[in-house]
Amino acid sequence: MAPLPSGDMDKLETTEEAAEPGSICEAHVLYQTAPDERGRTSWTREPPTDLLDPGETSLSGRFVLLVRKVKCYDGKRNLKIHSVVVQSQPLKGFLARLLTGYPGITSSLDRLEFHQPFQPFVHRWEEFCQARAREDDPTTQAHVELLFRILEEELRETIARKNDLVKNQVITHDLLWAIFEPGAPIIRIVDGRQRAFRFQSGSYDKRSGAFEIAAQYVDWDGEGFGYETEEFTLSPYEGTAPIIDLSSFPLAYHSEHARIREELIARGKLWEGYRGYHYKQYKGLAKGYIPVLNRQMKFNIQGRIVIDTEAYNNFNAQEEITGLDRIAAAAAGGSTTTTNLSDDQRLIATPIVRGYALQEKRWLAFFVDGVKDIVWDAHAFDALVLPHEQRDLKNLVLGFARAQARSRDAFDDVIHGKGRGVIMLLSGPPGVGKTLTAESVAEVMQVPLYVLSAGDLGTTPERVENTLRDVLTMIPRWGAIILLDEADVFMEARDTLDLKRNELVSIFLRLLEYYEGILFLTTNRAEHIDPAFESRIHMSIRYPELTFASRHQIWRQFLAQQRHTKPFSEDELDRLAALELNGRQIKNVLRTAHLLAEEEGCALTHAHVQGILSLRDYLKQGGMSSGGG
Repeated sequence: MAPLPSGDMDKLETTEEAAEPGSICEAHVLYQTAPDERGRTSWTREPPTDLLDPGETSLSGRFVLLVRKVKCYDGKRNLKIHSVVVQSQPLKGFLARLLTGYPGITSSLDRLEFHQPFQPFVHRWEEFCQARAREDDPTTQAHVELLFRILEEELRETIARKNDLVKNQVITHDLLWAIFEPGAPIIRIVDGRQRAFRFQSGSYDKRSGAFEIAAQYVDWDGEGFGYETEEFTLSPYEGTAPIIDLSSFPLAYHSEHARIREELIARGKLWEGYRGYHYKQYKGLAKGYIPVLNRQMKFNIQGRIVIDTEAYNNFNAQEEITGLDRIAAAAAGGSTTTTNLSDDQRLIATPIVRGYALQEKRWLAFFVDGVKDIVWDAHAFDALVLPHEQRDLKNLVLGFARAQARSRDAFDDVIHGKGRGVIMLLSGPPGVGKTLTAESVAEVMQVPLYVLSAGDLGTTPERVENTLRDVLTMIPRWGAIILLDEADVFMEARDTLDLKRNELVSIFLRLLEYYEGILFLTTNRAEHIDPAFESRIHMSIRYPELTFASRHQIWRQFLAQQRHTKPFSEDELDRLAALELNGRQIKNVLRTAHLLAEEEGCALTHAHVQGILSLRDYLKQGGMSSGGG
């Protein structure tokens, strides 16, 4: 809008002052002033008087290319190309084919613009030259040739340097950008394992000079696959560095890139198969967050785990997986939970699966290469020794548990959600097979066993309730069995004088009403159980003290499990069975004797066992407490 004469301006200002706010149907244009000596600017209604010709006119759009140049002070030339705008439709079609898959390129734009340092052309220069030679349409060929001449002159030195460095398998820090192509896989070592990422972008930090990389990998959040972004840094260095010595480098520059790609895709396919819930064996390091320390720690895990990312998120809020850029299910023709990954996505998949370590009772991140199938003990119940008249109990307990697992929803209480679980009480003295019964049922049914003690639950009512609620909610989703070992503190009859324990018993009773799985309770004091538990217990089994025959069988079974054992005579077995030891004590004696034999480099003999038993009696009689102190 042209400025008004001063007289008209005065009239306009008077009119404006009389107008209602927002009622003048015009744009009020302001112009920024030049900075003063302190760099401050303001706004004025007067347009600047030193404006230059904008350069671009209505005729500019008729040219194949619009090339902008700026002054250059590198000592080699006076001008360099600032940017190139492609306006030719045939040329844009050519570039669409050349730059397929290159991020950030939209060839259908009216003005397809490229800026210094023209990364897409540097990354795909060889392909540009080959496509140029193949082009047979006269018009497109002429337009391509024009673009090639302009860029070849501008990029000649950069491309020559890059080619010379790559030929020698090295790169300078200032040309790192030239070997990192967006969308291409890069590799780096993370947690001692080779991992691939999809390079997104790279830039030099203005302060440190470091080359900062943003790269993507594929993860699973319990509901679907998606992309997560991670950032890495390549610190400045002098001269050249071998490409493969960089902490992150493009996979294409590795001498065995085809083998590595194949191995990482295979690992990604294995990882992909662990979406959902899986009960597995694990051996190796795992990572977990420790709230007290406010940091991650590594754990050496050798045992059974449950892989379940959804539960990991629900019960482990500190490390919840959120914010994934979801991989579209439509591309694979299914829902997000059933989407199958492509090989390119498997290549950049994380090697981490998330779940629960049953023995350690921790939510952890496991490495997929440490996950193995469980070797089930088909004869687990054989180790359980019961008197002859109780041997049918094995089949009864197992059958009862299996029937409940099959028909959990078939019977419900009057109130929805109540009465769906099965609770079995196992009582008797220590070491007679109570715990082994629950372990054997879980092993034969091939489901997780979650062992819980009073110490795990805590002692305050609030902690007990929170912990127990989490466990009773978490376990049924896995079809697992809970063993609450030595649960006396939660089951003993309430006493008007002990209000705190009464509250614990009440909490326990209330939460059990809504448990939907199989629960084994063990106690050494069945006679002191609160009467309210009687209506909640579906099966109660009393284990007697071990007899001579039972101990004889336990010794024989445990010895059969030992490697490098010299056969024991019947007389030796009889003498061992005569000792009033329970099953747990027998197992501990044999384990210690076996270690002694290994240390001596010989087979386990009766003498080793006898030596441990003698030492045990000596310590029991106070043999180590006679010194002065």
